[in-house]
Amino acid sequence: MITLLDIEADAPLSPDDAGHAVRLLALAESLGIDPVDLDVAVHDAAAGYASAASGAEDDDAPYEEAGRQAAGVNNAGLDKQVTYLVAQNGHEQTERILREAV
Repeated sequence: MITLLDIEADAPLSPDDAGHAVRLLALAESLGIDPVDLDVAVHDAAAGYASAASGAEDDDAPYEEAGRQAAGVNNAGLDKQVTYLVAQNGHEQTERILREAV
């Protein structure tokens, strides 16, 4: 069975979350965070999304696809990473992730 998975399917941000993403991007830049510092957090968020979306723990395909898509988010840079993390984790958890990355 082919699993269609889009880790950004729920990524559109509310206006409030978009404002938090802008603030958190400025925070990440001020802390000197390199996009590489957020790679694992993005992959973890994508794996969580795959788990919730697929419900099939014995099928690795959704996780492999989530990992591939997470690499795309990571390769798009800090702005995309922060926005994705806010969409998946909320702004408070994303701020914790950023502060722990330094």
